[in-house]
Amino acid sequence: MRLFTALELNTKVIANLTELVRRLRPVAPIRWVHPQNMHVSLKYIGDWPESRLETLIRSLSEVRVTQPMTVPLAGLGYFPSARRPRVFWVGAENTPPLRQLASGVDFQLSELGIAPEVRPYIPHLTLGQITSDEPLDEFHKVIEDLPSREFGTITPDRFTLFESTVVDGNPQCRRVAEFPFLQPAVEPMVATARPQLAGGW
Repeated sequence: MRLFTALELNTKVIANLTELVRRLRPVAPIRWVHPQNMHVSLKYIGDWPESRLETLIRSLSEVRVTQPMTVPLAGLGYFPSARRPRVFWVGAENTPPLRQLASGVDFQLSELGIAPEVRPYIPHLTLGQITSDEPLDEFHKVIEDLPSREFGTITPDRFTLFESTVVDGNPQCRRVAEFPFLQPAVEPMVATARPQLAGGW
């Protein structure tokens, strides 16, 4: 199983991102993530044996967030840099509750042998992967002309463990478990929802 943890979005943010992608799609060689599958990244876990899934879920259920969380989504950026762009993203404000959550997830996973992060946590939402080295002049012009680079706010009350997989050649993601905030010793909710598309669209 290839796993990661993330925060899900609300319908208003998804609508705003859908409109952003609609504007940018014609002018950039980007493999877009479907807006319904965008998320604020917490921690990439990577390959994990299904035989140890229960152990992982039990460990993540120990993560606590002691304050209500509000996360504005604004700004656009690139990894690794604007000069060598490969990943195009929307920024998420690194609020104290979000830092507490990311740190808690990182700690619990380190207890299971997953290497802790050595770089500062940069909360973001991946929009797509740039697939060409061609100049992005027209793309940058459209970005400059955007009426706003603010895409809304999420107020999550849980984080989610996802599985990434490929079915019939199509990248997909599946909710594995959800972990509510602000409820000590709560049992995680194991998801049974159908997979969602996670790749380009």
